[in-house]
Amino acid sequence: MNRYSHEPPAPVGVDVRALSGAVIDEVLDDVFVRARRCRALDAAGPAGTSGGPQWLLAELGDGRITGACPGDRWSRSDTPPTEHLSAPSLDPGTDRWRVLEVLVFGPHAQIRLGEGAGSGWVSTEGGAEGPGGVPEWLRPRDRSFLLQGWSGADHSRTLEGEVPRSVTREPSGAEAVLPVAWTDFSGRLRPLPERGRAALESTGTWLTVREYWAADPVTGAVGVAFHRFTGLRAGTKPTGPEFDVGTGDQVEPEGREHDRGREEER
Repeated sequence: MNRYSHEPPAPVGVDVRALSGAVIDEVLDDVFVRARRCRALDAAGPAGTSGGPQWLLAELGDGRITGACPGDRWSRSDTPPTEHLSAPSLDPGTDRWRVLEVLVFGPHAQIRLGEGAGSGWVSTEGGAEGPGGVPEWLRPRDRSFLLQGWSGADHSRTLEGEVPRSVTREPSGAEAVLPVAWTDFSGRLRPLPERGRAALESTGTWLTVREYWAADPVTGAVGVAFHRFTGLRAGTKPTGPEFDVGTGDQVEPEGREHDRGREEER
């Protein structure tokens, strides 16, 4: 081996496994043909997590298909009343060539199919921990990212139906179908326990992500080495960090929880 060769460090806390061709076929059939919940995703999560919400993000060469499956059946953007804003339906038997990437995900696991659905992987919590456990700076972290859309019912709105589906218009003018109830972005000052301090509490529509970190064994540098989507949510920002609006200092989680407890008592 070349002594100058270098393999990227493995992310801590996640287990990534390749899928067989038969499982890839099953995923495509469940999601795009039969519109039933993805059995492979249910089987991948920890015991007791089967039956939770599932979401779909399919990037195709001619557009995007999104969807949500809170129960037994999928609600996808390529079906009424949003099919005109979506990529055409995908037929796995004839047009896998359209697939750039398909993500089927839930809170506890994610399935990713690559270009042409020729390969696939499932990622779940896991990975070996060294002696003494994982240091704080390498532990998986949850993040939430604001989904963009103009404010107001004329630009971004939730459609009627049993499964949440919203249509948003971005500042560029492009429209998107999102498998989540829409909430416009807003913020308010939330008092902190210390007198005179406040944090900005954000409300909006969010994509939640879990980040997995790794440390380079040669340089010691630490960074995000892998991530998986965990859900879509509307309402108050579901994860930190929060910052003091006066000083810019990060508000510690203990302070947030303590303060929220006081608000609930009031």
